[in-house]
Amino acid sequence: MDRIRLPTSRAGRIAAGAATALVLLLVLSQLLLPGIGEGAVEDRLTENGGAADVSLSAKPAARLLLGDGDRIEIDATGLDLEIARANDPVVFDDLDRFGDVEIVIADSTVGPVRLEHLVLSRNGDEPYSLEATGTTSLADLAGSAGEDFEVPGSDLLGAILNATGVGGSDLALDLDMRLESDGGRVRVLEGGGEVAGIPTGPLAELIASAIVVEV
Repeated sequence: MDRIRLPTSRAGRIAAGAATALVLLLVLSQLLLPGIGEGAVEDRLTENGGAADVSLSAKPAARLLLGDGDRIEIDATGLDLEIARANDPVVFDDLDRFGDVEIVIADSTVGPVRLEHLVLSRNGDEPYSLEATGTTSLADLAGSAGEDFEVPGSDLLGAILNATGVGGSDLALDLDMRLESDGGRVRVLEGGGEVAGIPTGPLAELIASAIVVEV
């Protein structure tokens, strides 16, 4: 069996050492970077309480330093997220950099909405799928609209009030939509959601944005 010949010149030894160090750096980054990124996302999501389990995958892992990856998975509960922070018009831009996305959130609050269950997912280049159930109230929507955000579509709250005649009673929220990221901006492609029978596409966009802005 032929023996592996080690470089004998000084330049050769330096090159061999540099190559070894590079391989070691790549191995360490593959082991450590996902955990660092996962912890950072978990901290942002749970800043106001709750628990989150985040999984990031990318090969090579150094892509995560650029906000790029193969897959992101989030399983969270008890979160308290603020719609006031979802003001970035291209908030989906960072999430678009991952090949596959699966975000599952339960028993959480997003602005004026109390979520029972939400799933935001995407496979490859397909549109995002958003399914969510929960409750809100006209009073909460109106309060948030006055303090935290402007609800696109000025007739939304008025339509709900006309349909229900109540302000503080719980209203069921049921969303089932396909969303597209248009240069990072959220756009509803198909499907629908409703509060007391009133379409709530703009509210669905705000909910999705409030979650994604913390990722």
